[in-house]
Amino acid sequence: MTLTQLEYILAVGDTGSFSQAAVQCHVTQPTLSMQIQKLEDELNVILFDRTKQPVRPTQVGELVLQQARIVIQHSQHIREIVDENKGAMSGTLRIGIIPTLAPYLLPLFLNKFMTKYPHVHLVIDELETQSLVEKIRNNSLDLGIAVTPIDDVNIATKVLFYEPFIAYFSPHHSLLQKKHIDETDLSLSEMLLLSEGHCFREQSLGLCKNRKNMSPSSNFSFEGGSLETLKKLVDQGDGFTLLPLLATDEVKDKKRLKPFSNPVPTREVSLLHGPHFQRKALLKAFIEAIVGSLPEDISLTKNKQQVKVDNPLGHRS
Repeated sequence: MTLTQLEYILAVGDTGSFSQAAVQCHVTQPTLSMQIQKLEDELNVILFDRTKQPVRPTQVGELVLQQARIVIQHSQHIREIVDENKGAMSGTLRIGIIPTLAPYLLPLFLNKFMTKYPHVHLVIDELETQSLVEKIRNNSLDLGIAVTPIDDVNIATKVLFYEPFIAYFSPHHSLLQKKHIDETDLSLSEMLLLSEGHCFREQSLGLCKNRKNMSPSSNFSFEGGSLETLKKLVDQGDGFTLLPLLATDEVKDKKRLKPFSNPVPTREVSLLHGPHFQRKALLKAFIEAIVGSLPEDISLTKNKQQVKVDNPLGHRS
């Protein structure tokens, strides 16, 4: 069994074709087919159902492909670890980040990091929390940036910062008269929410969970896929939405942003990785890049004036 053979079967698994896999691996199709046949003979199994188009792995083949992907990824990391030990940063870093962080956090540090470490290739995927955690578990991602806690013994977390919640009101809302707002001021019937699957939605609902008025106050209700959409709808409507602090930077009318009174509801943002991630120098550099780019009003540690809002979607049943 060789790493080359494992690369060949992964190529077939990814493309669903022996001919396309051969092109991807820069070899002839007979060479690729012969090496896969040798691996099947050694293991005494059939890895692919060749009668189907596209070619599909057999049941045992699927298991072998999963393990082969881990082996290949770890073999690639060996050179990267050696390079880091020599003081050089290189290789590919695959990162997942949740949608309520991506458009606001990435612009703060991404260009600076890439300029400082030009030989590190970043592959970034915007994902909801559950998908992100699953991809870290199956080694499809190296790192994740998400809201914690994450109730998974196979996921290691490093807290990056604590981000306060801010309320954003429509232009003529009665609560704009207040300097600070309290959770008891908020009516769920007026709040515009993200759609299901977003942890920020569940946290926002958590702040209003004791509200008695649950019925809509108008003939309009909306659940959006992005915070930017919610902000624009608030601009045109009568209600409000909740925003993480980083999402308020480009709001033009700051008077319509109202902070919470103490203790301020806050979400904990962390860096996630699997148990086998060994690139410690790169991890340290990545964390330093994020933390060093944060605005002054973002706290790196939780203080007595803050209360952490749990992340229900981060807990496995």
